[in-house]
Amino acid sequence: MASFEITEVHVESTSAGGTSHDHIARVGTKGGSEWSRETVVRDIRYGSDSYYTYGGGEYADVIVRSCHHCGYGDYITTTPDSTTKNNLLSLPRF
Repeated sequence: MASFEITEVHVESTSAGGTSHDHIARVGTKGGSEWSRETVVRDIRYGSDSYYTYGGGEYADVIVRSCHHCGYGDYITTTPDSTTKNNLLSLPRF
């Protein structure tokens, strides 16, 4: 099992479910690789690879949740901690 540090995100806006909000569509990892949200979700769910972020002096694991705004399906987020600097939506965009 490999572990990847997510360093940037590509976000797409949606109004599915009647509420305008963002979904992470792709992530960039340290070393320059790019992965789709679907790949990250699958890797986490099946335990083949793990993902994390680093910011504000803290690491945060990336986890899978279901979107409560639109029922779009799975999205990725980080485990809560004492900083927002390691949150996926706080990372640089590409």
